Amino acid sequence: MKWITHQLRWQLGTFDSQMGSLLGAVTFIVAFMLSGTLTDYRICEDIPIQIVNAIESIQDSNLYLAARKLEYDPQPLTQGLSDIVKSILLWLEKAEPLEQIEKNITDLNQLFVTFAINSDAPIVARIQGEQAKIRVLVARIQRIRDTDFITPAYPLMQLLSGFSILALLIIETNEFTVNLMISGLICLSLSYLLILIYDLDNPFEYQGKSSVDVDLSSLKRLLEQLQRHQKTI
Repeated sequence: MKWITHQLRWQLGTFDSQMGSLLGAVTFIVAFMLSGTLTDYRICEDIPIQIVNAIESIQDSNLYLAARKLEYDPQPLTQGLSDIVKSILLWLEKAEPLEQIEKNITDLNQLFVTFAINSDAPIVARIQGEQAKIRVLVARIQRIRDTDFITPAYPLMQLLSGFSILALLIIETNEFTVNLMISGLICLSLSYLLILIYDLDNPFEYQGKSSVDVDLSSLKRLLEQLQRHQKTI
């Protein structure tokens, strides 16, 4: 497009301080958005691990009680935790309804009744705290998927980026080849960064829609571990 505008002599001006100010403003906005989305992404990376830790804490208490009292059957609670992990993975990767996760978390209350009969109050309070933590983390993932980082800033970023690319197409310099290379590099960088920011802003998208999704391997390993426990119990 730069070569076409040059051949058609559609270049309307030369590079000056105003053009430099425009590129500086675009750079500031893009850097601000990229920094914010990267910070949010790093926070999101820890959420699956926190869910895994909460579920493992409940399962540890479950196995501890089974070893302490032979009449206690840990199988139902293990199955309940396995159902939670499975429903979370289906929700994230296959867009299954969130309601199933909420139901599975709530169903733990019935399983905790049997646990409480055979256990001590502090341990029961601990696993209920972990249950509440799972519910909070799932709600946080839902909020992240439904909202954008500073939504009003996106139109401004798109507007400034569009004007910058248009200005680069119609601005000329003494050396066209150098102008072509620099303009192409700047346009490529802006386009890539815009795509990256939108990608980072929803790290729980999945289904092939994003290339920077949060890693769910810890949840998958936990599901396999719970299923192995069910077979050995």
